[in-house]
Amino acid sequence: MEKHKHCINCGLSIPPEESFCSQKCKEEFVQKRKKMMRSQQIFFVAMLVILAVYAYTAFF
Repeated sequence: MEKHKHCINCGLSIPPEESFCSQKCKEEFVQKRKKMMRSQQIFFVAMLVILAVYAYTAFF
């Protein structure tokens, strides 16, 4: 069996020096990553707001 690895987006076999099987897969991966990062940022800000409201109501 030849040395290979798998596309980090779709899982197809690719040469060891590659990370994606195509430009389309790379673009899909980047878009998914951006969406995930945005969701994490929104969650973090929401938690900070909730904590701030809780702290404000608990101490005042």
